[in-house]
Amino acid sequence: MPAQTNGNVPKGGKFVKKLLSIGLATLLASAGVTAVQAQDYPTRPIALINPYAAGGSADLIARTIAEYMGRTLGQPVVVENRTGAATAIAATYVAHAAPDGYTILLAGSPTHVITPALNPAAGYNGIDDFAFVAAVASVPNVLVVSKESGITSIDELAEKALSAPDTVSYASVGSGSLPHLTALMFSQRIGAQMLHIPYAGVAPATVDILAGNVDTGFLNAPPLIAHIQSGDMIPLAVAATKRASLLPDVQTMGELGYGDYEMGTWYGVSAPAGTPADVIAKLDAAIAEALDNPEVQERLQQSGVDIFYKSTPEFIDFIKADAETVLGLIETSGVEGAQ
Repeated sequence: MPAQTNGNVPKGGKFVKKLLSIGLATLLASAGVTAVQAQDYPTRPIALINPYAAGGSADLIARTIAEYMGRTLGQPVVVENRTGAATAIAATYVAHAAPDGYTILLAGSPTHVITPALNPAAGYNGIDDFAFVAAVASVPNVLVVSKESGITSIDELAEKALSAPDTVSYASVGSGSLPHLTALMFSQRIGAQMLHIPYAGVAPATVDILAGNVDTGFLNAPPLIAHIQSGDMIPLAVAATKRASLLPDVQTMGELGYGDYEMGTWYGVSAPAGTPADVIAKLDAAIAEALDNPEVQERLQQSGVDIFYKSTPEFIDFIKADAETVLGLIETSGVEGAQ
C-alpha cells in the first residue's frame, strides 16, 4: 500500500496568488483576440495534442471529437499522445507552438491550473500562454466505499471521520490530483481531518478500497461501474452540480446537503496564446457541431463521459471559476505534489 500523507507540506507558491488575482480581461486577452484574418483556415491537418495515454476516457474524448471536427473543418484532426510530467509535456509543447490553429491541446484542470501551480518549473503559464476554445466533456468523480466497510451513506462516512480524526483514509490518484483536492474539500466542509493515501492510478486505488485497505475515495466513475453494479462498491455521492448520466440514481453532494461541488474531470480544447480570434471561432463551431451529433453523444455517454460543452466566452468564465476553486484549495490546504 502506498505511503500515507496528511498533505501538510509547503503551499503552491506565487503562481497560486497570481492566478487567483487574474481577472476576466486577462483571460479574454488570452483567447487570441486579434485582427488577423484566417478565412481559408484550415488548409492542412490539425494536431490535437493529448496529455494522456491511449485507452482511457481522455483518449476516447480526443479521438471522437477529432474525427467529427475534421468532418466539419474539411481537414483531418490528428490526435498525438504526448504524456508525462503531469500533463506538462503536452501543455508546454502547445504553449510554444505557432499560434496558427494547427496545434491545439486537449485541456483540463491539470494542464491549466493544477500542474503549473504545483510545479513552478513546468515550463509554461497555464493562463497567459493559451487561448481557450471550448469545453467539451466531463467524467464524474464519485465518492465510494466498499460494501464491507459497513458504511451506506455519506452521513455515516462524515460521522465516522468526525468521531475519529486522522483515521478515516481516502485514496487518490496522486498528491494534487482532482480526487485528492475533492477529498480535501469534503474534509474541510465537514471539519474533520482525514488520512490521504495517494496511488499511481484508479486501478490500484480501487483494489485497496475493495480490500478494505483504505476507507473511501473520490474516483472517476467509469472504471468503478462493474464494482458498483456487482454491489461490491457503494457510491455515496457524485462530486458535481448535476447527476452523472452513468449513475442517474446517485445524488450529488449538494442534494445530500454538503454544498455544491463541480469537481469532475473536465476536458476542453485550448490553443497557443495569440491564435487569431476567427480561428478560435472556427474551432469552437466545429466542436459544437461535433457534440451536437447523436453518434458522438452516444459514443461518449456509453463510456461514462458526459457532454460538457461551453462556448469560448463560457469556457473562459469556467476556467476562471475553476482556478479560484482549485487554487483556493491548494492555498488553504498547503498541498504540494506531482499527480
